[in-house]
Amino acid sequence: MDKQILSGLLKDEYIMLQQFYEDIDEKGLHIKGWSITVSIASFGAAMLYDRREAFLIAAGAALAFWYLEAYWRGLSYFFSARIKEIEAGFQGGEWKEMRPLQVYSVWTREYDRSGGKTLRYMFRLQTALPHALVLIAGVGLYFLG
Repeated sequence: MDKQILSGLLKDEYIMLQQFYEDIDEKGLHIKGWSITVSIASFGAAMLYDRREAFLIAAGAALAFWYLEAYWRGLSYFFSARIKEIEAGFQGGEWKEMRPLQVYSVWTREYDRSGGKTLRYMFRLQTALPHALVLIAGVGLYFLG
């Protein structure tokens, strides 16, 4: 394959992967926003209608959103493997032997090698907040109420 075409394909693949990787962070912020919205509404309903069960709804929703965010962030790990491969190829000069357009192959290989990453990402601070706080507050207020 022509070196110019190859480098162009690898560059395009890299840019696409980098954009997807950044979009995961944006999705994480959206999920946090949904989580906060549901928890505020549930906390408000619990206090307004004197229904402490709504605190458990907030806690359950926080747990669901926490898992969802961790799932999305876990997916980013598999795309980062290809990003690292492309970067290493250009840093070391091996890019001339690389095969472009291998996103699915690398994603599948990494997933088969290491399994899902959802639980690993659940317990990272950037993923856990604010979901863990809402979960603790919801359960705590239910039992205190």
